[in-house]
Amino acid sequence: MLLVKQKIGNQDLWLLPQAEWQPGETLRSTAERAMATFLGDHVQAKILGNAPSGIYKYKFPRAIRTEDNLGAKVFFFKAFLQSGDLSQTELKKDYLWVTKDELGDYLKPEYLKKVNGFLLDL
Repeated sequence: MLLVKQKIGNQDLWLLPQAEWQPGETLRSTAERAMATFLGDHVQAKILGNAPSGIYKYKFPRAIRTEDNLGAKVFFFKAFLQSGDLSQTELKKDYLWVTKDELGDYLKPEYLKKVNGFLLDL
């Protein structure tokens, strides 16, 4: 599983690849854009279905909360690796490939709980 280090507020956190939704996009197209951003052209992955397989909601820290923007929702989509050479992938951020058992070493507990809720044991 691919984890990337992303800045959320003033913290650098390990997360599954994600991108901010843009007006006019479907949730699936946002997920496809996030994968393309992190994986580039050397790796092909396919999203399974049009509906998210999970959701994680959280509130922003009080210092950056506004009346109109209290928090965020992160929608998760299942995907599988179709082809590609991971050794040629030049990711733009810090990244890790980890197993399901290693997720707890990198993810915050509340985020990990949501992620574990939709992972498949293959």
